[in-house]
Amino acid sequence: MADPVSVIKDFDAAWNAHDVEGVLAFFTDDAVVKMEPPPPDEFGGVYIGKEQIRVGFVEPLMAGFHVDSRDHQVAGHQEGVGDRVIWIAMVSGDLFKQMGAEPPVESAGEALVQGDKIKFFTATNPEVPEEAPSTE
Repeated sequence: MADPVSVIKDFDAAWNAHDVEGVLAFFTDDAVVKMEPPPPDEFGGVYIGKEQIRVGFVEPLMAGFHVDSRDHQVAGHQEGVGDRVIWIAMVSGDLFKQMGAEPPVESAGEALVQGDKIKFFTATNPEVPEEAPSTE
């Protein structure tokens, strides 16, 4: 069985390598990803399944993206469900600038890891404004 913290660290390494397929490989087929606050997109910051995760989350974030994560903890385990992992990360990328934040942005990560896959992932970015700035 995979170490859940190692899964998250390897996930971050795929992001830093700008490997879209590598990042997507970490998700279960029916995974759910949530960004808080939600970016201004058609999904409302909730992406269900690999195709929505690709189109709404991974591809928009990839431009200029970099993550430095720390303080990984397994915060719980439920037999047959998986391990809850929490961590803090400093993230940067073009999307954060478009959302009105000055990268790097501190982000709290939480994931439900099943074996070597991520079933649920939430990124909470408190430094990102709730509403994107006006472009007028």
